[in-house]
Amino acid sequence: MIKNATLTLLLSLGILAASAQDVIVKKDGKTVEGKVTEVGIDRITYKISNSESSANFVILKSEVSRIEFDNGQTVFISDKLDRGRRRGPSPQEKPVSPQDSEPLGGNMINISPFKALDSGPGFGVSYEVLLDKKGYFGLLLPLTITIPGTYSYMDVSDTNGSFMFYVSPGLKIYPFGQRKVTYAVGPSLFFGRGERWDNSGTYDPTTGTYINGGRSNTMTRMGLIVNNYVNFQVTPKFQIGLNGGLGSRFVDREAYSSRISYTRGLQITGEFNFSLGFRF
Repeated sequence: MIKNATLTLLLSLGILAASAQDVIVKKDGKTVEGKVTEVGIDRITYKISNSESSANFVILKSEVSRIEFDNGQTVFISDKLDRGRRRGPSPQEKPVSPQDSEPLGGNMINISPFKALDSGPGFGVSYEVLLDKKGYFGLLLPLTITIPGTYSYMDVSDTNGSFMFYVSPGLKIYPFGQRKVTYAVGPSLFFGRGERWDNSGTYDPTTGTYINGGRSNTMTRMGLIVNNYVNFQVTPKFQIGLNGGLGSRFVDREAYSSRISYTRGLQITGEFNFSLGFRF
């Protein structure tokens, strides 16, 4: 009787030991029972039988939430922690950069505390929108205010109170797409309109003196500039921009009292700009 009971107990313990298995819990809630033989970089190897000659099965770690071992230990699988232990990315993986964690927005507002045209220094603001999902083309809409320098047109002796407004819609082409340091090139058609107050002197032959006077002149400019742009993406939201370009003016005139006092032909023009931008 005692011998039979002992034999039955040993047989039961053997069956329990043989049936003890690890449990692999997948992220979708399903479970896989087997004996885990290896936890690799990107996969888990297990057997469905304790026999050494049994077949090996493989499951990707990206599909697994945790492993419950038969000894009571539970190991949670974290892709981020596992990726941090690697010395380098696997051939199938792309290195994770700060910009990959937060996509760059397709809209940009730039403020230019300093902008220089051939008509003088000034400041401006611009809005840009990317036209395609990959970010190879953008539409730029800038507004600029400049303070022209002193001129000496005809009988003009001094100027003050001058200003000009410029609008210059343009196309930006990004040959390398959107990156942390981004290069672009493209044409801009500009139109400028402003006023200039002239203090002039008129000679009076009767008295032999100069009579001081003044007039408000209207200035008009139009032309085409090809700009080169470089953007430094400091954060996914904040950027610093520089651009410079050359082009030509095909309209450059100044008029007063319905008279055109000075007209130029085709002239070389240029632009330089420093900007701070917000991206969304």
